[in-house]
Amino acid sequence: MDAAWLTEQEELLFAEWAAGRPGFIRDGAVDAGRYLASEYKLLYLLKEVNGGSDWDLRDFLREGGRKQTWDNVARWTLGIQNLGRELTWAELDRITQERRREALRSICAVNVKKTSGTFAADSKLVAKAAQEDAAFLKRQIGLYKPDIVICCGTERNYWHDVMKSKPQWKSTARGIWYFREEGGPVVVAFMHPAARAKDCLLYYGLVDAVREIFGIERSLP
Repeated sequence: MDAAWLTEQEELLFAEWAAGRPGFIRDGAVDAGRYLASEYKLLYLLKEVNGGSDWDLRDFLREGGRKQTWDNVARWTLGIQNLGRELTWAELDRITQERRREALRSICAVNVKKTSGTFAADSKLVAKAAQEDAAFLKRQIGLYKPDIVICCGTERNYWHDVMKSKPQWKSTARGIWYFREEGGPVVVAFMHPAARAKDCLLYYGLVDAVREIFGIERSLP
């Protein structure tokens, strides 16, 4: 797989998918080359975007996105790509647009529902989209062959609906749910990056869980 092939396959899939979804919003690998070159190919599975129709989330994230959601995604990405090193909060507290833009270029961001929602996602509509578009979503996720999938406030049932599987979920020592199927990615069920919690707790809660799952010892700063 190379970057040109991945981008071409995304566009072919979206052309087919959008034909039955007015207002379709594209997403996926922000920068295919950077994603494929990452130590961990990292996919964030979210519910939906808020606002507008017929636009491309990848373009938005190449410019850095909005800090309200994407600061924490940038922090998570920095931490997961440096699992062997403990990043202090002083290193992560301030995320500039340039730093956010740089971090986000290496990720995939996939929304379950490909049309716009409102400020708070309607879980019933997202679940409906997961069921109706399951075949498309499974094809899209399959393109990226991720190493790690972070379900960002997307309930575990969405993964079951999309992938048509019933994995054996496990819990980390601190209560974060995850599973790993043979030959597949590690899938972690976590909070939305804009959840009402302190950013430092969201960061260390996820990164410590991923570190435990992979059995990586942290080096203290």
